[in-house]
Amino acid sequence: MDAAVRKPGALQLTPDLTVGDGLQEMLAGALGAVHGLATPNKTPNRDSIHRLRVGVRRLRSILSAFSDALPDDERRALGDRLRAVAQRFGRAREWDVFVAHLLTGMRKAMPEEEEALGEVERLAGEARRAALPPGDSIKTSLAAIDAAMKEALWLHHPTPSLARCWEMPLPDYAAALLTRRHRQLKRRVKHVELTDQRAFHSLRVRVKKLRYPAELLKSLFDEEAASAYLDRLVHMQDALGALNDASTARRLAGELALPVSTQRLLLGWIAREIETCRERFPARGRAFRHGEPFWDG
Repeated sequence: MDAAVRKPGALQLTPDLTVGDGLQEMLAGALGAVHGLATPNKTPNRDSIHRLRVGVRRLRSILSAFSDALPDDERRALGDRLRAVAQRFGRAREWDVFVAHLLTGMRKAMPEEEEALGEVERLAGEARRAALPPGDSIKTSLAAIDAAMKEALWLHHPTPSLARCWEMPLPDYAAALLTRRHRQLKRRVKHVELTDQRAFHSLRVRVKKLRYPAELLKSLFDEEAASAYLDRLVHMQDALGALNDASTARRLAGELALPVSTQRLLLGWIAREIETCRERFPARGRAFRHGEPFWDG
């Protein structure tokens, strides 16, 4: 295995690390997790697509978290390149979520509609197969990720203007990063209007920008306090994710050639899901805003 790749689960951050050391540890751990995605299946299945997209998201979150220590243009270009790999499976992933979440819930609640829901699943499956990128696979996507990361030599050696940042104690850098993103998110949570799609999307981005580095950096601080904080953050993100899934399902349902009665059934269920998610969010947002940052102690 390449020296810059570490087996999944081996990531250990200690308070004596510098920013440069921490960056290398986190990249190695994230790349190790991505390498663990290898699958013999020629056709990407639901789980392999999900794990690939999560792996890319974590790599990009590291680039974002260490933005002050990396050359900006190169960092953005690499982030865009990684994002393009994950986006190739974006439509297929939407259909996977449509079937796994929406139809599973409807089948449990309305077993008498099995025939109609079976037809929805059949059409969704056809749409999912059509959405898969031609000739692509998890293996080719992993190769693209490897190539992009290996070409980014600047990830492993600081440019002269950033050398001082690389020598900064990692806990100090982490605390400043998390404090900044925590404050930004608290302001957005307090005033967000979930029916405003731009504001909703911006909020989801801010949650991710805090959650992923918080998870990666928590071992530098009190992990019990970190667990309580992350629970609140994840619960809020789950509510936003469910709302996003329901909104996406409404769009996808309109793309299926279904009888009017089945369309009404789907859209009625989805409308209820959207309303439930919007009602659930304020309590979770308040819980997050009242939580104590774990890096302040």
